[in-house]
Amino acid sequence: MTGLLVVGLGAGAYVALDRGTDRSDAAVLAPAARETGPIELAAFEVETLAARDFARTVAVSGPARPIRRAVVTAEVSGRLSQVTVEVGQAVKSGEVLARFDETLLRSALAAREATLEARRSEIKLAEWTLERRQQLGTRGITSDADLLSAQSQLLNLQAQARALEAEVADARKALDDAVVTAPFDSVVAARPVEPGQTVAVNTELLQLVDLSTIEVAASVPTSRIGEIAVGQTARLRFEGADDRLFEGRVSRIAPEAEASSRAITVFVTIPNPDGAIRGGMFAVGEIAVEAMDKVVAVPPAAIRQDEAGAFVLAAEGGKLERRAVEAGATLPREGLVVVTTGVSPGDTVVVAPLPDLKADTAVTIEGDGPA
Repeated sequence: MTGLLVVGLGAGAYVALDRGTDRSDAAVLAPAARETGPIELAAFEVETLAARDFARTVAVSGPARPIRRAVVTAEVSGRLSQVTVEVGQAVKSGEVLARFDETLLRSALAAREATLEARRSEIKLAEWTLERRQQLGTRGITSDADLLSAQSQLLNLQAQARALEAEVADARKALDDAVVTAPFDSVVAARPVEPGQTVAVNTELLQLVDLSTIEVAASVPTSRIGEIAVGQTARLRFEGADDRLFEGRVSRIAPEAEASSRAITVFVTIPNPDGAIRGGMFAVGEIAVEAMDKVVAVPPAAIRQDEAGAFVLAAEGGKLERRAVEAGATLPREGLVVVTTGVSPGDTVVVAPLPDLKADTAVTIEGDGPA
């Protein structure tokens, strides 16, 4: 009895071969039995390339701090009669922050001014005396000793007057210093004194910070520091700042690495006109180290390797073509790799990790028909 062999021809199609069929006939039918149609690629498995603008970046993080701050200290000693500001209060340049009791200072100034006025009167008398003795000397009525004595007296009084003028200036300055004012627009960061307290010269009265410009001390690994330069753009987000993105510039770079972390501190200056960033807030972001305009980039899975080197599979004319490529910079934020040669904008390439795909394979793309 002759046997039958059922051979599948694709999905749901079968051919019955008589076991007694001649081998040459089977050889003809077998290739036909193995033929299949084009492979259909899903839309997400391919990508049509376009020229795009990218920036290669270095990730950074670090705390914020005001660039300008001041510790206001007492220029005079005495009792504080007023401290007019509180911590967190914004103040303008020249605004009064505190006052000292001026009673003793005014008395000291008045006493020095009175003494100076008396010396000036004595100087006038000494000048008259000297002039008189000079006149008498021309007539031989007074001695040289008397003349020298009058000159010496005048010089001594003039020296005393100059010293008293300096004392009066100091007393006036002390009276001016009894009113403590803000050196610049700022916010009160600390106030360690209270009204009624007696303080000595150089006692800390207030700490002020200018929040209009903030500096971030960002840590950069030594392996990436060669890519950083003054003037580069940085984009940072701060905890507690409503996820806002702030833009700043690299203003300076530390000359040495931190011993503990082996990272180098890069200082980023950020305008902060509304005061949203406060000192101590932690920042996370990136510094743009290289701008790349109109480049083509693909997911890493699109780049394949064989003995000939790196390549991609491009869908062209209903089949896959092997395109030798050269990879450039990696873009970690976008998850892409720049391709510098081998492909152009408008090319459609396989971006999914499909290891069994080969060049010259017939393909269609979902929704588009033949590639």
